[in-house]
Amino acid sequence: MTQYDLAARLRHSGMVVAPGCHDALGAKIIEKAGFDAVYMSGNGLSASLIGAPDMGLLTMSEMVERARTLVGAVKIPVIADADTGYGNANNVQRTVRAYEAAGVAALHLEDQLTPKRCGAMTGLTLISPEEHADKIRAACAARRSADLLIIGRTDARLLNGFADALARGQIYACAGADLVLLEMLQSAEEIREAVRCIDAPLMFNFVEGCAPPLCAEEFENLGVKLLSFPISATLAYAQMMTAFAAHLKKHGTTAGAQHAMLTLREYEALLDRSSYL
Repeated sequence: MTQYDLAARLRHSGMVVAPGCHDALGAKIIEKAGFDAVYMSGNGLSASLIGAPDMGLLTMSEMVERARTLVGAVKIPVIADADTGYGNANNVQRTVRAYEAAGVAALHLEDQLTPKRCGAMTGLTLISPEEHADKIRAACAARRSADLLIIGRTDARLLNGFADALARGQIYACAGADLVLLEMLQSAEEIREAVRCIDAPLMFNFVEGCAPPLCAEEFENLGVKLLSFPISATLAYAQMMTAFAAHLKKHGTTAGAQHAMLTLREYEALLDRSSYL
């Protein structure tokens, strides 16, 4: 599957699973594992680029440049976090053009007030659904190809409840969103109702500790079309690095930790060393 095959793939039956990552190495690992798409995590990028929480600190240009590196590293589609579009509808148009030029297959725009924060955090502030619908319409008008998918995201579930999140999802679908993401749905019943009531395919972000404990097959059976694990890989990386740093500090050697490391040959194979002169 190439970058712009994602739109065609989602028009058919079945579900696409897109694990998240925060760098090109992670994207290559996900591709080599056999997944059909990769998700560029804004949360993971904030941690990896500046060592800070996901609170709207990264700029549009920083996000776009990292998206470009992921796209260049893999042949599978890259789905990108575009936060709030970095301003009003005018900013959204520039954001969409920049992400499209970077080669992403899809991007999502969330209905938080700028600067935003991670949808699992407290203290969220939302713009009106009408204002966000205007931003979605601006995004759809700005893209050069209809194969670039615009995902309308709402963070209303934890703040205002399921009914408001569902109503916002319906509005964003009517505004032209190719997919709708209702962040932080709390049960299979909510997912099923969202699929039934929203006239657009549903994306689901699986965040550990915040999502119903379902497997990919169960999400697909509920009607989800795009399933992402946005920060799972970053959490795994942070756990691995925490354990590795503690081991090295304590023992002064990597001996005893090598079972959790690739060999140099495995590492070079992962990076396709043989394809370079």
